[in-house]
Amino acid sequence: MKSFKKKLLKTSLVCLVLLASCDYDDINQDPTRPGGANVEINALVPAMQTQTHRNQSAALARHAGIIMQHWEGSDAQQLQYTAYQIGEDGPGSNTIWEFGFYTGAMRDADDIIKRATENGALHTRGIAKIYMAINLGLATNVWGNVPYSEAFLGEENLSPKYDDQEEIYRELQILLSEAIEDLNAEDPAGIRGSLVAGSNEDWIRAAHGLKARFYIQQTSVRNDAAQLALEETQLALNSNAEQLDFLFENTQNGGHPLAIFGINRPNTLIVSDNFADLMEGDPRKDLYMQENPGGDFLFFNANNPNLFWSQLDSPSPVISYSEIKFIEAEAKVRLNEDATEELEEAIRANMEYLGIPAAEISSYLSTVELSGSMEEKIRVIINEKYKALYGQNAVEVWNDYRRTGYPAIVPNPNGANGNNPSGIVPRRLLYPISERLGNPESYEQAISAQGGHLLDDDIWVFPRN
Repeated sequence: MKSFKKKLLKTSLVCLVLLASCDYDDINQDPTRPGGANVEINALVPAMQTQTHRNQSAALARHAGIIMQHWEGSDAQQLQYTAYQIGEDGPGSNTIWEFGFYTGAMRDADDIIKRATENGALHTRGIAKIYMAINLGLATNVWGNVPYSEAFLGEENLSPKYDDQEEIYRELQILLSEAIEDLNAEDPAGIRGSLVAGSNEDWIRAAHGLKARFYIQQTSVRNDAAQLALEETQLALNSNAEQLDFLFENTQNGGHPLAIFGINRPNTLIVSDNFADLMEGDPRKDLYMQENPGGDFLFFNANNPNLFWSQLDSPSPVISYSEIKFIEAEAKVRLNEDATEELEEAIRANMEYLGIPAAEISSYLSTVELSGSMEEKIRVIINEKYKALYGQNAVEVWNDYRRTGYPAIVPNPNGANGNNPSGIVPRRLLYPISERLGNPESYEQAISAQGGHLLDDDIWVFPRN
């Protein structure tokens, strides 16, 4: 793990939001965020990165983590989400769409790309394309068809169309290929304003890792997905030392979203009983959760500094080395190659990153066996990935479940409702109410193209087998 702790400067963030003039007619312009000629590109990059890692770790992650039974509600709205009562106006849909993506990190990324093109800041443009891909990938994973090609035209188009998800996946690869090209180009100014420390080579390897992620997500819809993913893993991270980590502030304003949620909403979200049982005997359990006197397990305790993912200054990987090794292992299995070494390295990398002693890692690895049919091997790999990605990427865990069926979690027995009539583990989230009211024609076209608008409706990349 890169141990470069770059703190956000409060004064800089204040300057980002105190803008003298705003255009309230543009649905893609949030008057509380920087943009255009108001601020330097060096100030836009931190805003883009901070919001992206919140998008990856906050409301959307809580929804996905509840759906995938890493967590469960114990009070308030979280109880509703546990029973799949997830509507179009919740924070995981409306808020993240409006302020997380389209007037947040994606708008900043688009602004940086345009301005960096004008002034030749190629390395910074490459970083912005990586972050655009991360956010666009999250959005299409959750909703399927989403606006992109017309999303940032401002007053030129106030009703952007929803691009087909298959086209979005092509765009993800184009963005990342272009990012790699930019980062390989000559640029004396280098990367500007990044809160994530790393060389151009580190960013290039991360981009290849993200390309592998988006290829492996397509195993249900394209025959060459495993081969393409495997090829990208060969160009990606080689160790935890090359991993790029965003580090949140050790403050209640700028801290990790899980910690902030634990502080602000105590006793409304806890670790799922199923996940707690699954982690019994696993050396990571005490780093993920703490047993409560009442018998349940807490993901957050302000007095426990050992809970790795719920400290105010916990990290958020751009993509983890461990995830890349899990992708490599799965790709090899799908190509009828031995993946024992890759699976063991994936688990070892995750445990070393968390600080598990070598002897405990070896003991755990002795219990993991990759044998049997291809399906059985994939089951083992995805189950281990489910444990390793706890706290760092809940949406990716949900993606794995929707395309492989693993882990084989049991749907909540109270999960049938008007938005999820079949009662199955949700396959998507609903488009937000802001789109139904503000962009109705494109919204209705997207629903029609995808065959429905319920939590149990599939999206193109994750069809049920």
